[in-house]
Amino acid sequence: MHRVVLDTNVFVSGTISAHGYPAQILDSWRNQQFILVSSPQIINEISAVIQRPEIVKFTKQDTNQIISFIQEVTQRTYMTAGILTVNIISDPADNMILACAIEGKATHIVTGNTKHFSSLGSVYQGIKIITPHQFIVNEL
Repeated sequence: MHRVVLDTNVFVSGTISAHGYPAQILDSWRNQQFILVSSPQIINEISAVIQRPEIVKFTKQDTNQIISFIQEVTQRTYMTAGILTVNIISDPADNMILACAIEGKATHIVTGNTKHFSSLGSVYQGIKIITPHQFIVNEL
């Protein structure tokens, strides 16, 4: 079974719209079609981003729904210790995603912004770096 780290942008996009590949990925995760791998740092970032007023405006989620979503992600995730750090990509948030994938022995990183990871190519240390579209069409 695939072990997948989702970039924060996939979580946010999947909560903004019930349609599209990010939403399909969240549905597939909920249906146990892959193992979601995360870290405390990623959970903290998701929580911070999803509560931004400009994001809440689009998701239309109240505080209880946001808390419930974060709890669901936390409880239904293979959680790494979050102790590995890497400094390979210029964006610290992307390094956090990469570190989680390495630490959690992920098979895939799914991101809506593969451009940030482009210096690594489409595979890094055996971890595929792909878009939500590629994941839905080619991996599930």
